[in-house]
Amino acid sequence: MIDTHCHLLPRVDDGPRSDAESLGLARRLVEEGVTTVVCTPHFSDRFPTPSLVAQERHEELVRELAALGLELETAVAAEVSVPKALETSYERLEARAIGGRFLLVELVKETPAAAPGLVLSRLASVGLVPVFAHPERCGAVRRQPVLLDDLRDAGALVQVVAPSLAGSWGDEIWAAGWELVESGRADLLASDAHRASASSPQLAAVAELVEVRYGAAVRHELTEVAPARLVEGASAAAQ
Repeated sequence: MIDTHCHLLPRVDDGPRSDAESLGLARRLVEEGVTTVVCTPHFSDRFPTPSLVAQERHEELVRELAALGLELETAVAAEVSVPKALETSYERLEARAIGGRFLLVELVKETPAAAPGLVLSRLASVGLVPVFAHPERCGAVRRQPVLLDDLRDAGALVQVVAPSLAGSWGDEIWAAGWELVESGRADLLASDAHRASASSPQLAAVAELVEVRYGAAVRHELTEVAPARLVEGASAAAQ
């Protein structure tokens, strides 16, 4: 599997607090069958992670993974808040994009219904493609899932995350997340893992459940094929 949303870098946001915690999470991801991870530290008012710091932490992580013999390919991008996506210079956003093209944009409970469309319009003007992270957590999307249809028709991608589908955020978000998969509105499945624990990451178990419910082809698309396009920076039109 390829994980395109993971807070693997240490000491930058609300993810691992130390190198040891970061390596523990990396080990768990490998055990779950993850071969590639895109490290996506928050870029928001609360966690204004400088791109240079993220790059430095990533270089340290790569060296430590090699020293331990952990076979895990990694890249670094960011999980960008809606305000940052609307206000930050294009150059700074491009530096945080997956494959130099796909920008992971965080939708939260309070994100207004109009905001994703504004993000899409702004990014499209410079050739960036928004990947809307965990829209199942967004109240506006839960009330009107069809809001995602025009966004996807215009090239945006939708990423559901394992904690939602595992019920970690409550029944309402659990139901909304599975409805996105059921309806075909979900393009990607990712871990959104912050630390290794007894119940995290949950990507392998959730991916297995996706396969049981919808078949191996759907699991393959959500966890391997579509994520590979992002990492490679391929055109969204290829989906």
